Amino acid sequence: MQQPPLWRRVVFVDWHGVLSRDPFWSSILQSDSHPLRKRLQAKLGDVFAQPVSHEWMKGCVTSEQIIEQMALQLPDNYGEDYLRRRLDDDCRNMRVNVPLFELLHSIRDGALVVIATDNMDCFKETFERIRSARRTSRVAAERLAYWGKRCDAIICSSDVQALKAEDPVGFFGPFLAEWGLDFSDAALIDDRADNCQAFARQGGTALRYAMKSDHLHSVEEPLRDWLRGAGTGAVAGMVSVG
Repeated sequence: MQQPPLWRRVVFVDWHGVLSRDPFWSSILQSDSHPLRKRLQAKLGDVFAQPVSHEWMKGCVTSEQIIEQMALQLPDNYGEDYLRRRLDDDCRNMRVNVPLFELLHSIRDGALVVIATDNMDCFKETFERIRSARRTSRVAAERLAYWGKRCDAIICSSDVQALKAEDPVGFFGPFLAEWGLDFSDAALIDDRADNCQAFARQGGTALRYAMKSDHLHSVEEPLRDWLRGAGTGAVAGMVSVG
């Protein structure tokens, strides 16, 4: 078991909609001139409209299987692994919410900072590669590749095979148990009401925040209040700031 931190607190933070809004394969989908853009966009629309998207998030289906299922015909000069390589590179270079990351970095002397995301194997693998790299190549500060090492860990649904709203105990429980913590020692920053409600029902503090619509101060003040009062009952349950 990991040695629990002296501060006995952890801040879980969602990825999509909170720390980033970039999609998979952003270099293709955001390029008007890319030959695969329209076909990939249509295929991904089909994927995310079907139950297979949840199976992908729960680790029942791999990224390779999704790519195979989309059956996109590549230009002759593209390698067979082009879509997988682009997927990994684009995950690494996802643009991030720098002000929120800076806030989270500033509190790491008082709490663990853990990305908690309903996400796919490709994202988890990219994050782990960033964290395990001995040397960090020069990357822009607005990219995941820069901030990955500045987080303490990741919980990804494809790894734990559970989604936050459907099974918060299955999702967060193993990490909390490993560190000797409980939901009462944890806060969650998330843009989805169902995730926040499920977390709060387990005794955690949920701060609802959306990168697109909320100002940083709407989550900063409640988060700092929680850090000052965590474990004392000063702040409890769900805090809605969105």
